[in-house]
Amino acid sequence: MSTRRSSARTTTFLAASVVGALGALTAVSLAHEDDPKATERHPPVLGPAWRAGDGGVAMETFVSNGVTLKAWFPVNNFDGQGVVNTSGNDCWGYVSPSGREYALIGLSGGTGIVEVTDPAQSSIVAFLPGPTSLWRNVKTYQHYLYAVSEGGGGIQVFDLANIDNGVVTTLPSVTAGGDDRTHTMIINEQTGYLYRMGGGSNGVRIYNLNANPASPQFLAQWQSKYTHDGFVTNYTSGPYAGKEIFFACGGLNGGFAGTGVDIIDVTNKGNLVVLSNFQYPNAAFCHQAWITPDKKHIYINDEIDEANFGIYSLGRIVNVENLSAPFLAGTYDTGLVSVDHNLYVRDNRLFCSNYKTGVQIFDVTNQTSPQKIAFFDTYPDSDGGGYAGLWSNYPYFPSGTVIGSDLQRGLFVWRIELAVATFSYPNGTPAFIDPLGGQTLDVSIAPKPGETLVEGSAKLLISIEGGAPTEYPLVALGKNLYRATFPSFDCTTAFTYSFSVRAESNVTSTDPPGGVAAIAALSEPVVADQTFETAPTGWTAGAPGDNATAGLWTLVDPNGTSAQPENDHTEPGTKCWVTGQGTVGGALGEADVDGGSTSLVSQAFDVASQPEARISYWRWYSNNTGSNPGTDSMPVFISNDDGVTWVPLELVTENAGAWVRRSFRIADFVVPSSKVRLKFVARDLDAGSVVEAGVDDVRVTYYECPANLPGDLDGNGIIDAADLGVLLGQWGTDGSADFNGDGIVDAADLGILLGLWR
Repeated sequence: MSTRRSSARTTTFLAASVVGALGALTAVSLAHEDDPKATERHPPVLGPAWRAGDGGVAMETFVSNGVTLKAWFPVNNFDGQGVVNTSGNDCWGYVSPSGREYALIGLSGGTGIVEVTDPAQSSIVAFLPGPTSLWRNVKTYQHYLYAVSEGGGGIQVFDLANIDNGVVTTLPSVTAGGDDRTHTMIINEQTGYLYRMGGGSNGVRIYNLNANPASPQFLAQWQSKYTHDGFVTNYTSGPYAGKEIFFACGGLNGGFAGTGVDIIDVTNKGNLVVLSNFQYPNAAFCHQAWITPDKKHIYINDEIDEANFGIYSLGRIVNVENLSAPFLAGTYDTGLVSVDHNLYVRDNRLFCSNYKTGVQIFDVTNQTSPQKIAFFDTYPDSDGGGYAGLWSNYPYFPSGTVIGSDLQRGLFVWRIELAVATFSYPNGTPAFIDPLGGQTLDVSIAPKPGETLVEGSAKLLISIEGGAPTEYPLVALGKNLYRATFPSFDCTTAFTYSFSVRAESNVTSTDPPGGVAAIAALSEPVVADQTFETAPTGWTAGAPGDNATAGLWTLVDPNGTSAQPENDHTEPGTKCWVTGQGTVGGALGEADVDGGSTSLVSQAFDVASQPEARISYWRWYSNNTGSNPGTDSMPVFISNDDGVTWVPLELVTENAGAWVRRSFRIADFVVPSSKVRLKFVARDLDAGSVVEAGVDDVRVTYYECPANLPGDLDGNGIIDAADLGVLLGQWGTDGSADFNGDGIVDAADLGILLGLWR
């Protein structure tokens, strides 16, 4: 099992396309306002759907072990019928009578349905609009789909009888049972009862599906406490044979006081009987729980013990063999800094959704001593105690496919494929590879116990610009050690590389997860590195045309607000450029940009001799607060003539609530020169809009390519058809292709070029 830092990752990955984010999140219902997700909002990651069956790589690559990504659907892929989805939430599954499998995902604007029968060819079947809400819950019974939300609307009902033909029928919603808001819902498919939980301050409301599942009948309720979530199960043997038992996670005061699990006998809906109440040490908010197949133990997650007590990802194991006297039998944790959320048990595996560290999978053959065996982190930005990332998972498809629903990144479709080998790299995994080819890299590949590796199956995999990988065989050196030899590339080519091996069990393992992002170059020398810890030379706050009346660019140790950063980006460091410096504890818009534009202009950078020069910076931008959010933007410009003329570099509209790195090849915008400058223009062009911006850690680098390579007429580090074209264009002249120095480019020079061809 690999180990990872609990802060920002040090591994980098190649992106196949730009990750987008909405500049202003659509307003969503915050009915369950005490839920911490209501106060910590992150923009969605937008982009195209990705399927393994189509080849290429996803627009982001994720850290994982034993879990293989088969498809990924960011939330924007479900937009339609006038709905723009800004977040994902819960998920569930449905299997049609034909055996076809469907993923159901709750979204801010409704419910999405994706066929996952062949997970690598997953496809969206339908989007069903619903009340706008950050919270939605979906379940099925027979061929009906039910959806509820904190946004109200009661219970939405949909008929899936014809889903194999792509048809879903919307039926009348059910609003009986009082408050039409709901937090979660569970259905006992054996008895035909639906249990609706939470919504406002509600406990449990019970509906009968037996008479007419198309129209659930409100039957009974338990309102002694707020119920956040729960599950129900039938007992067929032992002292509780014939009983239907409900486990309610919640408490008083919205679930925050006396939080724990109430065990309720709901066999007689007219006479609900509480058998016991269980509370555990350091309880902050008993969020959700699930039971083992033998009904001996339940696993509990607490969503707020991290914030209240600094206890990260700690699950409680409760013995419930005696329903009247449950007791704490143990705990378990992931060893990572994140908040635990929805979990489910299938057979001897526990599937835990842990916000910023994704799905964490445990072997619970020993139920009181879970052993982590696999994971897939859906939040590549960092680990941490916040409320972003994976909300839930569903592991019950007969095929073994598992799905996950993520707040920012939508629906993930996975297969559990535990590794058949362990990989290690005695000399590391370099990020720069010699463009001329021939560079070698040794890798140790050792079979896992019980596995035998197929001779000759070890490969080096190289993918350029997100394309399908090209395989290169590894040379066996003995004692599990192999050697890879890299081919030649055009200098500055970006690519990813990884290694794979196949076992006699016909399972293939690949490592590192997502591959290593690399550049065909010798190194990346630094031209300039501005951290702003000391006053920089040549930087100017202000430019002709500026007219802002407040919030002008200034170099300080910032005083943070919910719009402006509290810390700079440099580690270690304190200073950065920000738009205005308010007082400690000051009002949100105390020093934001007002009344127009304010510019920050960089020093002049000399990259005249570096055609492959790149410029990068970390920026902060906020325009999602105040009374008129999302109405402004921050253009960034680049100049190669000392600021006489400016060319747009990017238009910043995203509200990430964090430092964001951007990197550009200068030649893609202007001809590299000795007078290249940047200009950041923060602006408030609409009344009532709060605008804050920051800039830190500006770097100028270039990729170093092999110099003076004979025959390399275009300077790209390789002799190829492009050089032949240059030679033919100089035919009969005294050009650079005159290799033999006889004063004319002719057949003799052509022969020399062909002899150098790589």
